[in-house]
Amino acid sequence: MEYKDLRRYQYEKIIQILCQYNNIDENDIIPLLRDKECKYLLLLLLKSNKCTDEVILEEIMSLKTKTSIQYNFKKAEEKLYVNKDFREKYFEIQRIIKEII
Repeated sequence: MEYKDLRRYQYEKIIQILCQYNNIDENDIIPLLRDKECKYLLLLLLKSNKCTDEVILEEIMSLKTKTSIQYNFKKAEEKLYVNKDFREKYFEIQRIIKEII
């Protein structure tokens, strides 16, 4: 398996785990991205697993610019620091990802 394919697999696996956690069909990622909390969780999980390739992020999340990607990362980190429930969800999903990947 090529490095590029391996990276793509990691992105897809993280999305799959987050969809399963939220009881969303993994083929229909739109509801996941409409919910800001889910979108921010996805970004933080991708970042913590070194999946921050901007080209792939733009493709997956329909983000238009590098600036919008950075802005969303910043908002996600702020939410992680401020919201206890969000933080608990993040660490729970991160633990599941570490077990699988």
